[in-house]
Amino acid sequence: MKNYIWYFLFGLILVLVSTPLSYSAVGIIYAERNLTGEYVPILNGFIHSLMLIGTLIFSVGLIKLIKISKA
Repeated sequence: MKNYIWYFLFGLILVLVSTPLSYSAVGIIYAERNLTGEYVPILNGFIHSLMLIGTLIFSVGLIKLIKISKA
């Protein structure tokens, strides 16, 4: 497979599993802490950051595809 296809797949998979990964990350990082009232904003921050990272990885694959198709 071409290198850009791996970027596409990894970016899409990361966006799709960002919610379960975020639940796990919040559970690991904030273990043994009382997050009453702050759990949802922290979880949303983790979800959005993982979705942003996935989107950026997907964009790298798209840019590589455009460069390859122009050459």
